[in-house]
Amino acid sequence: GRGIGRDAGTGRGAGRRQATSIDMAWEAEPWYGTDMASSWDAGWAEWDTCAWTYNAGNEGWQGDVGWWTAEAQGYAGSSGDTPSPVSELPSVKSEATARAAPAFSASEEHTARLHFGKTYQVLSEVLAGHAAAFREATTCLDLGCAPGGFACRLLEEHPEARVFGVTLPVEAGGFPVLFQNERFEVHGCNLMDLDSPQDLECPDNVDLCFADAQDLARRTNPSNSQDVKGGRGRGGCATDKNSAGVRAACTSFGIWALTFQELLLGMGRLRAGGTFFFRFGWRGRGANEEAWYREATVLLLTLVSAHFAAIKTFKSEFSHQADSTFYVVASGFQREDYESAGLCAVLREAVDNIIACRRTQDLPKCLETLARYATMDRQRRVDELLEAVGRLRAIGVASRQHVEAGG
Repeated sequence: GRGIGRDAGTGRGAGRRQATSIDMAWEAEPWYGTDMASSWDAGWAEWDTCAWTYNAGNEGWQGDVGWWTAEAQGYAGSSGDTPSPVSELPSVKSEATARAAPAFSASEEHTARLHFGKTYQVLSEVLAGHAAAFREATTCLDLGCAPGGFACRLLEEHPEARVFGVTLPVEAGGFPVLFQNERFEVHGCNLMDLDSPQDLECPDNVDLCFADAQDLARRTNPSNSQDVKGGRGRGGCATDKNSAGVRAACTSFGIWALTFQELLLGMGRLRAGGTFFFRFGWRGRGANEEAWYREATVLLLTLVSAHFAAIKTFKSEFSHQADSTFYVVASGFQREDYESAGLCAVLREAVDNIIACRRTQDLPKCLETLARYATMDRQRRVDELLEAVGRLRAIGVASRQHVEAGG
């Protein structure tokens, strides 16, 4: 549920809007703790209450909110003063979608469309509020780029830019890419199979890196059983859907390992002064937060703070207001400090340690080489950022409960 809407193009408040089933589905993603209420199953249970059907012909998605109607052909906006969170999305008939002979099912396409709309909208909001961090974005690395919402929105903002995307292929359990553009080059591989930034098929360092990949183990293997015998657990290039995902020894650490892998790859290919934009999660429990979870989060964010001139947090008012998800906008990359610290090797070790870790309380030990960056000043700054994110989530949860209670 949402409390106050906002026009993504102008940043102006637009009044109160009711929660929709699509909002709840957008928030249905597993995150960084062991007991998160937001999960794929819970999200799709909410989604199932909406009268949405798929027409296998050219009509596309149809539902009671007018988004996937035949008239809209994919991304029609809503009328009235309160904007839809997808009101500015491009038409499916344009280059935003490759519909010819898709190699994926109708349900997979629907899931991809939800994520396309969510990421497109999130970046629209971010660009409205943090334009300076993206002003010099002429080259971009998009880690976990499918289904393409970030790339689509960025190329609308900077038509001259080039985006190099990396995503798990559909046949290996990844999301389909729904956006095609001559300035958007996509490479299919398992991010966890890359040992260093040089393994990326990116011709040079970039101005901007998006990092919004997901650990797909739960999506492609609902039983969540993961075999880590006989290897480092990084899985290599998956060739079947059951092998998608990070396959960490502790299943809840898959997304942690993936986030540090994104830092390893993204920072390694980011030019001096560049911007790193990544997704993270914070439960916002205040004094009741588990010690290991808080400590590991602080170690990650102080690391980022130490290598960028500025870090800011962003929480979408449409897509993630009531769940743990937020984004970090880190600008002014200090590449010389990164290189002199040998941070690539440090992050490589952290990723391998996280994958092998079997107890949640041991996660901070996997990151102990990062403790040097957790100065008192940086810890205070990180605490301020997390408190702000927690307050926004509390407002979102209260708003949702009010709406669900019929208020």
